[in-house]
Amino acid sequence: MISSMTGFGRGEVERDGYRASFEVSSLNSRYLDISIRTPRWMMGIEPELRAIISSRFGRGKVVAQLNWERTAVESSVSINEELVDWYVENIRRVAGKNHLDDSLTIGDVLALPDVWVTTRDPQKDEVIDAIVKDAFNAALDQLQETRAAEGAKLAESFRQQIGRIQSGNEEITSLAGRQVEQYRERLTQRLDDVLGQANYDEQRLTQEVAFMAERSDITEECVRLDIHCKHFLETVDSSDPVGRRMNFLVQELNREINTIGSKSVDIDISRIVVDLKDELEKIREQVQNIE
Repeated sequence: MISSMTGFGRGEVERDGYRASFEVSSLNSRYLDISIRTPRWMMGIEPELRAIISSRFGRGKVVAQLNWERTAVESSVSINEELVDWYVENIRRVAGKNHLDDSLTIGDVLALPDVWVTTRDPQKDEVIDAIVKDAFNAALDQLQETRAAEGAKLAESFRQQIGRIQSGNEEITSLAGRQVEQYRERLTQRLDDVLGQANYDEQRLTQEVAFMAERSDITEECVRLDIHCKHFLETVDSSDPVGRRMNFLVQELNREINTIGSKSVDIDISRIVVDLKDELEKIREQVQNIE
């Protein structure tokens, strides 16, 4: 079944004193465009997360946002006392030099960059990576579900719209055979009105009608239109990324419908062509959302 490029997913995992919450959204895009936002100290895991997205999605602008927090006190966190001494010494030196009020508080000092230090534990890093990936995959699972659900709705809409185009094509095919006779009748009536029944060449009339019949023959276009419709319906049932292929088929359908409209001289066929173009335009807009 086809999949939409629009969706949203959220995954949260809490264990071992940590909570990871991922929100992932996707929008239309010609290619796979990935944006991942994590804390700066976690940037090393981003290539793995990108690879996971690439293995699960073919197209779309995918944006992933990680919210990370500790849910328990971590004994590996300490204060960088050497850095604190450096901050205090330099702040007081600058304050004294510029005759400023030196009213540092412990809160001011502890809020300075890199004062808090976390001792890296390889085993703990593995735990953190596992939590992040579990939350990430849970969010992607939900994203995939919403994209699939939207794709199912679009698939049903496509089937109905293509069905109406096929019905219109069948009606055009049944009407096409009368074009030649109607043209002969109109031309004969026009000649009778202008020249009178005995004053025109019947053979020349037959040649003109034959020329018109060849010029307005839409048999091949109707056959190709039916083939493209069947191919489009087969594509709707595909589980592969088929958005580009569907867009190409829409162009082919449009070409055949336009040719039928330009070649036909039957007013009823022209009316049906207008309806087919309207249906195809709806399909064209919806196809832009298919992966």
